[in-house]
Amino acid sequence: MHLRLTFLLCFIFLATNSIAQENTIIHGTIISENQVISNVHIINLASGRGTISNDNGSFEITTKLNDTLLFSSIQFERKKIKITNKLISSKEIILELTTSVTMLNEVTITHLTGDLYVDIKGIPEDTTPKHNFVYKLSDLYKNLPEDQHGSRAAPNVGIFPTGGANIASLFDGKSAMNRILKRKLSKQKQFPIKLRKALGDYYFITNLKIPEFKIHNFITYCEYRNISQKFDNNKLLEIIEILKEESISYNEIKD
Repeated sequence: MHLRLTFLLCFIFLATNSIAQENTIIHGTIISENQVISNVHIINLASGRGTISNDNGSFEITTKLNDTLLFSSIQFERKKIKITNKLISSKEIILELTTSVTMLNEVTITHLTGDLYVDIKGIPEDTTPKHNFVYKLSDLYKNLPEDQHGSRAAPNVGIFPTGGANIASLFDGKSAMNRILKRKLSKQKQFPIKLRKALGDYYFITNLKIPEFKIHNFITYCEYRNISQKFDNNKLLEIIEILKEESISYNEIKD
């Protein structure tokens, strides 16, 4: 009796484990504000495979128990879900994404009273030099004298910029360039953090065999493949393929 019970329990355990390890195709629909969403990237972080939702917001993807699906689109916040027994049983999912909101940097305006009539009076006077040329309609019909130099006339080389206003514009251009460079450097520093947040450290450690303390360095190692630009364009599938390829050579590097 005890032997039969033992065999029965082993059979149930093996059957349950076998079902859990089987691949299951999940069918789903992605919506936002009661509208179906197309062109959303759905990536199985465990297998590295992915798909894209069609014009009806529908998709299907192969999963297993405890896999994690990442949903990503430029206009929406990224979302992750874990494959549970309930999802495997139903084989269907309806997922709602939230529209992403871009926060602008805070701008502080000083020396204003809040009274438009008073603040207008405080606007500095425009000190830009005004031209003193006066034109009349009759000037259009004047006959100009002939060129005294003929064919030896000096070539027209244009006007060389002089004056304080032009010099100031050069400084403004330099300041604008500095601001662009600062934004670019800030973006480069934030990229590894954003990528780790999107894919999760578990993906790097388990799938790519990258130790946790080397993940940041590994992302920097891969940046020559333009993964930062691909991330901005929501090409996560391409990024995952690049990370797989580069992890092979990276893991061969000796400390």
